[in-house]
Amino acid sequence: MSDLVVLGLKLGFLALLWLFIAFVANVIRTDLFGRKVPAAELAQASFEAASTPDKPQRISRKVSKQLPTVLKVTHGPQAGKVLPLAGGVLIGRAADCQLILDDDYVSTHHARIALSSDGYQVDDLGSTNGTFINNERLSATTPFGLGDTLRIGRTMMSVEK
Repeated sequence: MSDLVVLGLKLGFLALLWLFIAFVANVIRTDLFGRKVPAAELAQASFEAASTPDKPQRISRKVSKQLPTVLKVTHGPQAGKVLPLAGGVLIGRAADCQLILDDDYVSTHHARIALSSDGYQVDDLGSTNGTFINNERLSATTPFGLGDTLRIGRTMMSVEK
């Protein structure tokens, strides 16, 4: 082979090697710091949060009799812990969460259980590793009631009356 072809192959291999290194560095950065959120998405989320009323929603008597009252941790380091559901529960690693989970797979503010007119609902707050109800990953706000299992990281929870 001519020297020019060998030089081209060496430079091509070097370029591929640097692309691989850049890819690995990006994966590590994403794993450590999370994904980048576009400014438009942040603005939309803050607008929705600001427009959400803080007043408790009216719930029909039929629905209120069927509502669970406590969140019980069934598996994980805090198994057996029981929290009241009144007003909702914020779950994550931060000190301002009602249920603090010290788990590498849990985000700072991971998920929120909130009361709506139809009962309790779970909302994933943009976590990296996801929130699961009955082993299905949440992609939107999802109803959460009696008989459902919520999994966040290594912790499993259910609601009870």
